[in-house]
Amino acid sequence: MIRSLFALMIAGFLAVSMAATVEITNGTGNYDIYYVYISPSTSSDWGSDWLGSDIINPGDTWEFNVQSGTWDLKLVDEDGDEYILYNVPISGTYSWYVTLDDLGEYNYGGESTYETEGGCPITIYNDLGNWTIYYIYCSPSSSSDWGSDWLGSETLAPGESWTFYVNPGQYDLRCQDEDDDTYTLMGISVDYDGFYWSVDLNDID
Repeated sequence: MIRSLFALMIAGFLAVSMAATVEITNGTGNYDIYYVYISPSTSSDWGSDWLGSDIINPGDTWEFNVQSGTWDLKLVDEDGDEYILYNVPISGTYSWYVTLDDLGEYNYGGESTYETEGGCPITIYNDLGNWTIYYIYCSPSSSSDWGSDWLGSETLAPGESWTFYVNPGQYDLRCQDEDDDTYTLMGISVDYDGFYWSVDLNDID
């Protein structure tokens, strides 16, 4: 009996010691978060929405209990925009203050899921009204080549945002819409606070 009780105490202690918390604060300003997905990084499935019928209003904080480990986190706001963190090591309490700079996909630890390593987010918002952006180019200002399209096979519809990550530095940005019209910003300084560009018709070249 004493040995069984001791075993139960040890099991209870280990269970508590493995407990962790994901704390999410909605710092997007004006957008409700409708869905929260928390999935083990080893899984290929996001699983069920952790919010259920609830939403996270701007300024609100929610806590979710998980086991210590490495997790992928995905939030979806009222516009369907996604905020994704991959491979997040979580023990104790992990706090994520979510802002518009977090739009898109980010591999925790400073690696983009796209073309380069770096921890500086660049977010492009399509404010063109009726025109879809087909190509996004981001090149160091010292380069004479625009390089590859950062959107790949994706497109950026009006009202949607796209975030990618670069190293700190000075960059030139160009977007090209479905009519082949281009919108260009030159010599943009990007640091770890990131850069946000709402592309509208006034930016057309």
